[in-house]
Amino acid sequence: METTARYEVRDAPRGLGGLLRNIGPGVVVSGSVVGSGELLVTTRMGAEVGFVFLWGVIVASVVKFFIQMELGRQCILHNTTTIQILDRVGGLRLRNTSWVAWLCSIGYFAVMPALIGILGAVAGLMITIFPGVDYEIWAVVAFVVLSLLLYRGLYEDLEKMVTGLVATFSLIVIGSVLVLQGTDYSISTSELASGFGFEMPAAGAFVALAVMGSVGATAVELFMYPYWVREKGYPDFVGPQQDTAEWQRRYRGWMRVLTTDALVCTGIALVITAAYYLLGASILKELNVLPQGMKVVEDVSLIFTESIGGWAYFLFMFGGFCTLFSTLLVFTASSGRIGVDFLRQVKVPSLDSEEVRRKLLRILQIAIPFLWLIGTMVWKGTPLELVLIGANANNLLLIPLAYGVLHLAMRTRENERMSLWGELGLLFTIWVIISFTVINFYLKGSH
Repeated sequence: METTARYEVRDAPRGLGGLLRNIGPGVVVSGSVVGSGELLVTTRMGAEVGFVFLWGVIVASVVKFFIQMELGRQCILHNTTTIQILDRVGGLRLRNTSWVAWLCSIGYFAVMPALIGILGAVAGLMITIFPGVDYEIWAVVAFVVLSLLLYRGLYEDLEKMVTGLVATFSLIVIGSVLVLQGTDYSISTSELASGFGFEMPAAGAFVALAVMGSVGATAVELFMYPYWVREKGYPDFVGPQQDTAEWQRRYRGWMRVLTTDALVCTGIALVITAAYYLLGASILKELNVLPQGMKVVEDVSLIFTESIGGWAYFLFMFGGFCTLFSTLLVFTASSGRIGVDFLRQVKVPSLDSEEVRRKLLRILQIAIPFLWLIGTMVWKGTPLELVLIGANANNLLLIPLAYGVLHLAMRTRENERMSLWGELGLLFTIWVIISFTVINFYLKGSH
């Protein structure tokens, strides 16, 4: 993607109000973060093992904050995309592109089975409300609506749409947890305490691995983040790197904005993920219901109808639609940009033209969800199976992505690099991801 400035250099805002008015990339990413992982994977984990894995859900939601921060920092410093950031990692190169950039780009698109599953879950949700219409027709309708919404391709439009969907969804879920305490499924202090015993349940190892890969800012959302940082204009506001006091002031100021943005993204993910897990562990586990099959969202709807009442069924279905569709929306917009960027990086002819790149972006924003549509038509299993497969691929992608980020973080100039606590947090994040992956693969193999 182009690196020419589209915004004027300016100082960062001061005060909490100014910071909050200038966030945005994290909100867009939250539209993907707060999606299938929370609605489908987290509730399934709660239904399968109860409260004991609450600690794992919390860790998975917050631990990747430091990777997100460092990717954002590298983007602001160099005004580059994720692929261009990873291309600076040394070692083997293919078509003048770093092996890490190749591996992470392939890994990004390897998560596509999850999106086929999400599109299938949207269609399954719609046939539970309108059973007279075929599943395939609803999948086509979702594809057409998705394509029309993204046709203009404007960042501001996307930010507004996703903000509305995420806000609506968040209020519904948080409200249901509060109401839950007045029902027979109320959560006791001892049940909450049991979720912090650091137990790794072997029976749910496959789903537990999917939890790390599908909640919080997952690998694909981290991959997306610099693209939306650039769309928002942070690197342009800071300006090209200079050894001046004015540049340092702008850099530190916009890093405060980016930190606030990433914290908001992490906070949204933590609250919604924990809420869904608690609802699954308290209601679905008690009812012995494991969400599965074509109507997986209808199974999950019990977390609302059993806590709030039967009248909340359609309220939940609306919230579920907001959740799943916002994931499709953000993933489609991001994948088009990443696809164009990767093809340009590996020197595909004619992509030096901005006009050609814009045309290709629009083509990919239709072609990619069309492939999901075809997958939905031919897949004979259930949507949740695909979501779990994609979530585990997402978890594996975290490892090379984290390596690339750590490599670059340690080579950033002293006055521009993260703090000591940030570096320790990044090292802890990588240790958690690798340990979590190895332990769950072992448990899955031995169970």
